[in-house]
Amino acid sequence: MPRISPRMSASLARDIYRLVDIPKLKDAVSELEYTYGSVMEINNSNTLKGKSGGPGFVKSRTGFGLCALGKGAYQGHGFIVLRGTKFLADWLTNLNVGVSRSCNGQSVHDGFNRAFCSMKPQIKPFVRALAANGVHSVHCIGHSLGGGLATLSAEYVKATTALTPNLYTFGAPRVGLRSFADTLSSNVGSTKIYRVYHQTDIVPCIPFWPFVHAPSILGDAYDYFQPSPGVFPGAKWHDMSLYVDTVGTQKWSALRNKRNRNNNSASVLNWLNREGPVSFSVTNLEWLDKAINYVLAKCLSFVGGTLTGAFSGTFTLMDQLAYILKKGVDLSSNLSGLVMALIRKIMKMLGMQKIIDKTDATAAFIRSIFQKLSHRISTYCQKALDNVLVNGQSV
Repeated sequence: MPRISPRMSASLARDIYRLVDIPKLKDAVSELEYTYGSVMEINNSNTLKGKSGGPGFVKSRTGFGLCALGKGAYQGHGFIVLRGTKFLADWLTNLNVGVSRSCNGQSVHDGFNRAFCSMKPQIKPFVRALAANGVHSVHCIGHSLGGGLATLSAEYVKATTALTPNLYTFGAPRVGLRSFADTLSSNVGSTKIYRVYHQTDIVPCIPFWPFVHAPSILGDAYDYFQPSPGVFPGAKWHDMSLYVDTVGTQKWSALRNKRNRNNNSASVLNWLNREGPVSFSVTNLEWLDKAINYVLAKCLSFVGGTLTGAFSGTFTLMDQLAYILKKGVDLSSNLSGLVMALIRKIMKMLGMQKIIDKTDATAAFIRSIFQKLSHRISTYCQKALDNVLVNGQSV
């Protein structure tokens, strides 16, 4: 199916914020119609209203995006465009966040899923009518939280129609667990997922493990990583206007494969076993996330278990992680070395100098290390997000 250009997708992801930047919704819709009226049908009836807020969830119901049919050169195209919000910083940094089931039955971030479900009654009739309207190409677009919602929209389109959507996200957080990312990557296709993110934008780093970005299949080959200065998060690099500047007039092929390092298994192992201090930076958080997933996958393969979002009582995902890694320590000398290297790396990042061996690696100890890591990441991310909000940028 035809895709749209980086410039157009980025401009739409930026300009959809007019729905909240302009006080009156009808005036915002008029401005969007003036800008994009030759591309798509825009009116008050096809704007999306969504609920956002903190843990209690319902705080406001505002213009969250639009569903529009293309026209002119874009006849036969459908657009679902969604914005971010300033009210979800707590959700993004809450590493004990709950999970719920997406429309395809996969484990996803409960907050994002609730926000999507608040708009689903409006998205559903639009999606159902795509075939009747002669639509052959669907584009799901969003920045930050809007990128997470666009991801769930793409899953919904694929699950309920014969169409395979194109997904375009900018500075988006992680939406679901590995099963969600793998299923979306397989069903939609890695070549149709355009995940653009700046190196020092903190939002794509969270929620941290066990949430995973899509595409997870062939992800390194279809990586739209964009370099930005330094290794520590800079508030401005989450700004959607800066993403528009980064994209410029480049084609998708020019935006791909801009990493200056290889993220294969050998590179992950090299980072994991490297001696010396480890700074708490965006770069090392990304390496750590890959290392956790690498070591966990090895342990799961050996013990024949699975990690799921379905748990009950007090046995949380953190408990599952500690249990599986402890099994790796107990059952295999090779896995024991990997697990201990991971724990020592985390301790270095936390500034803990204590030397430990495998006899110290009880399930309770492993869990405590990951709890300390969760708290540190939460504090680190919250500080970065506070800077973003102070500068008026939405997440």
